[in-house]
Amino acid sequence: MIFVTSLVTGLFAAMLRSLFATIAVSFLICIVFAVAFALNGASVSALLISIAGFNGGLILFAAAHIFGSGARSPE
Repeated sequence: MIFVTSLVTGLFAAMLRSLFATIAVSFLICIVFAVAFALNGASVSALLISIAGFNGGLILFAAAHIFGSGARSPE
């Protein structure tokens, strides 16, 4: 569930096409996990899964954009 949520978050951050938005979202993910770790003892592996999902969303958006634009042939 953490992976899917962060994957969708990465997709939506990439759709904004703003470097500031991408950095802000990744910073907020780290802040949320730091607070969760301090208050409830959240695992570091959950943070790594979340970061992997966020990066996966960014990569998925970029790959879809590249393959989508390459599918159209100029005539």
